[in-house]
Amino acid sequence: MMDTSGDIDSKAILAAPHSDQVSTCAPFSVVESASEFSEEPRGFEAVAWDELRYGSRIQACRWYAHCIDDIYLLDAFLKLAELPDIDTESVKLLLRALKLLRLCDYSVEDLCSILAHASAYFIDAFGLCGSVMDASEVGNVLTTLMFVAHCYVQDETCPLHVWHLHLFRKYCPLRTLNAAIIRLLEIRRYVLRLDSQDLSSRYVSLYKAINPHKVEDAAGEEHHSLISTKSAILSKVSGYTANQ
Repeated sequence: MMDTSGDIDSKAILAAPHSDQVSTCAPFSVVESASEFSEEPRGFEAVAWDELRYGSRIQACRWYAHCIDDIYLLDAFLKLAELPDIDTESVKLLLRALKLLRLCDYSVEDLCSILAHASAYFIDAFGLCGSVMDASEVGNVLTTLMFVAHCYVQDETCPLHVWHLHLFRKYCPLRTLNAAIIRLLEIRRYVLRLDSQDLSSRYVSLYKAINPHKVEDAAGEEHHSLISTKSAILSKVSGYTANQ
């Protein structure tokens, strides 16, 4: 099982070798474990945990969230991945993975697109390997697929060795992680593009989780900001023009 008690080291991120395709990570306050917090992070007291499908699991790991939006984003992501349940170690890892993406300065729209793709990829992987995948492996596979999805969706990416350093180094060697990625790509037959309708539906579910007031207007129609954002995402990653 992966030891996810440590948090991401900002100094190490900034010092790590970067290729021309790496986005810049911003400095942040480092916490090695939840026990180092002296008080609950701001805003989490307002979360209606009982209204979230995975609320009890995420609440136990809330200290690892970079911001309150990541609580709602993770819950929506896990729903799209069609998981019946998830263990706390996996939740910690996924929150740290979201934090890494945030620190690499990806936008909310980028995160929603990445998670939309990763959730679809996971359904295929779990359908084939779920019977032999233990609870701890779920988080590892989901996080690995987040890496795969961000490589497909983004023009500027954070290289695998950085993901390994901050999220997987206590679990497996880099070579093993690379082999796991190849296997997950084989399961998808190396096809990372999603059907436009499936991508749109997943993206809206994630976007709505953190921007409910921007999704529909008073008449129940999609808000213009979501339409334009969704169109841009579909055009960028799928080559489709979204119907408006």
